[in-house]
Amino acid sequence: MIKVFFIILVLLLIVLLVGSFISAYIITHGRRQTMDESWQWEYDNVPGTRRFTKDMLTDYAVKGPHNEDIYVSLLPAKEESKKYVILAHGYTDTRYGMMKYVPHYYDLGFNCIMFDERGHGMSKPEPCSYSLREPDYLIAVFKDAFKRFGEDIFVGLHGESLGGATVLTSLANETIKKRTAFVVDDCGFVEIIPVIKGLMKTMHVPAFMVYPASIAATVMYGISFFKARPIKHVKGNKIPLLCIHGADDKVISPDNSKRAYETTEGVKELHLIKGADHALSAVVAPEEYGRILRDFLSKI
Repeated sequence: MIKVFFIILVLLLIVLLVGSFISAYIITHGRRQTMDESWQWEYDNVPGTRRFTKDMLTDYAVKGPHNEDIYVSLLPAKEESKKYVILAHGYTDTRYGMMKYVPHYYDLGFNCIMFDERGHGMSKPEPCSYSLREPDYLIAVFKDAFKRFGEDIFVGLHGESLGGATVLTSLANETIKKRTAFVVDDCGFVEIIPVIKGLMKTMHVPAFMVYPASIAATVMYGISFFKARPIKHVKGNKIPLLCIHGADDKVISPDNSKRAYETTEGVKELHLIKGADHALSAVVAPEEYGRILRDFLSKI
């Protein structure tokens, strides 16, 4: 009997071990959209983007922390302007996934800078680190903007989902702290563990698996889900922060934006968009979204 129990226990441990590594891989390697898929989704679902074409974009590359290329697209303002916004996209998307926000900034006289995050778009394949390594690319694009367009430019950051978490985490960087004019966090998470637990439940996977999966991800990629907590970098922030979240978000709870709003200091606003699911606030309510942005920026 003891022998049978021991065999069962060993088998269960093997299943747990294998399941942990499989879960870690799935969590960090969601299928990425192609550039064409991302552009087409925006064109099909966001009418405001249809006035822009790819040939209106200026593409260039910025060197990353390991001398790798970070791929960037710039939509210049309709008239010469010192105002710039850097747009960070969500998980599995590409830089084109931020086109939904471009009409609002374009109408406000901004130059719009979009870039492919680590492991996305045209970047070399990499596992997602859920805000731990992603800020490196954002910071590189941010610093390059001043070198490329002038030291006197006015630069804001706008992130969606993973991009929102990336922007919040970047607040720990001294250059970001000193030179960022404003931050917009749209449906970003403030810690990833609860988000992964929720997704596991929808896939009928026990939520506790996030813990061994995090250990496996640490072993395989040096990525600990426990450390992916942008909220710790929001504390003490003085940069004006606008938090926007779909009230009906089923992927990342609106509580994440509420926590970011409650934690930050200085000028801040929180808006929950009725009827909007994850990353769809600007799609469901474009006029309201534009008004919120315009009113917030008028305060800065």
